[in-house]
Amino acid sequence: MSARLSGQRVVLHVGLPKTGTTHLQGLLADHRDVLREAGVLYPFLRPGAMFHGAVEVRGSHAKFGLTAGQVAGTWQALCDRARDFPGTTVISHEVLAGATPEEIAQALAPLAGLEVHVVVTARDLGRQATAHWQEEVKLGDTRSFADFERDQFRADTAPGDPARPHFWHAQDAADALARWSTAVPPERVHLVVCPAPGDRRTALWERFADAAGIDPGLVDADTADRANASLGTLQIAHLRQVNAALDGRLEAGVYHRLVKKQYAEGVLARQPGERPRTPAPLGDVLAPATARVLDRVRAAGHPVHGDLADLEPVLAGPGEPHPDDVDSEALAALDAAGVAERLVAEARRDTPPRNRLGRVGARLAGLRKAPRRDRPDA
Repeated sequence: MSARLSGQRVVLHVGLPKTGTTHLQGLLADHRDVLREAGVLYPFLRPGAMFHGAVEVRGSHAKFGLTAGQVAGTWQALCDRARDFPGTTVISHEVLAGATPEEIAQALAPLAGLEVHVVVTARDLGRQATAHWQEEVKLGDTRSFADFERDQFRADTAPGDPARPHFWHAQDAADALARWSTAVPPERVHLVVCPAPGDRRTALWERFADAAGIDPGLVDADTADRANASLGTLQIAHLRQVNAALDGRLEAGVYHRLVKKQYAEGVLARQPGERPRTPAPLGDVLAPATARVLDRVRAAGHPVHGDLADLEPVLAGPGEPHPDDVDSEALAALDAAGVAERLVAEARRDTPPRNRLGRVGARLAGLRKAPRRDRPDA
């Protein structure tokens, strides 16, 4: 074991949402054995345990269609694994990013006496705006990007304000760092900057490994592709219509499994299509907000891994379509109302969930006729 990995440490990777967390978790899981041999534990309790543990910390089980009993004791079990391991333990989930100081104190109580480091990953607000909008639609929202621009992106309030729009609470890296610094010294609360578009594939892992005190060479980060499923503008518009047609007929757990995971991320994400880009005029909000975040990070003295310049907002160029602009005929051809009825019917079936994806995909063959776009996702 290298000197850097000696001693008992816990690294809590808390997000932010949509900042490569799924990719990093996939690398850690795929290399679990070799990491453990080198003194790094990525604990496994059961599938979804880190998600359940983070949900337990936040008390947000109902939002994800879970019961309190399904998540109870998971966080303590993860912490027990960390206490029993002599090296570095990594626990990772983006649900933790929004934890309040009270929730943070409760989460760290089982780790008392251990050296805890917190890692916050952040990506530029331009890419985050479209990612946040898309994720909310995948969770059932029906609003357009223009609605989000009015209600969230241009409606920020102060950190800690209960009325602060969800986008800003979720994506304010400086605020997340400050909240976790209420229980962990700022010099042990790290900011990892997501690389700018076009950087090498391994850059995010290398920055994260540096923050976590892990030898980056233990993981082959060049071949992995664990990014969350991304939808094209046509598919997002279609899903908004599907959500409207569903009109709340599916309870949260069924929606999360059948619509978000199996239909949106399983069927729609496989369709080619142009990915949305944040319109350039939003730079008048996102650029000053980024500058304020960077000022706070520098003033607090948090360790930074990566180039802060990579947080400058990435925006659409001249002539690129607005995220709400889609071909109305192509959208109508996807038959959102019919899809919604098929999804409701699937929810009533007694077949095991693992069989539903193929059945839904086969029944919605018309989606494969979506027009192809060649511009890669940014």
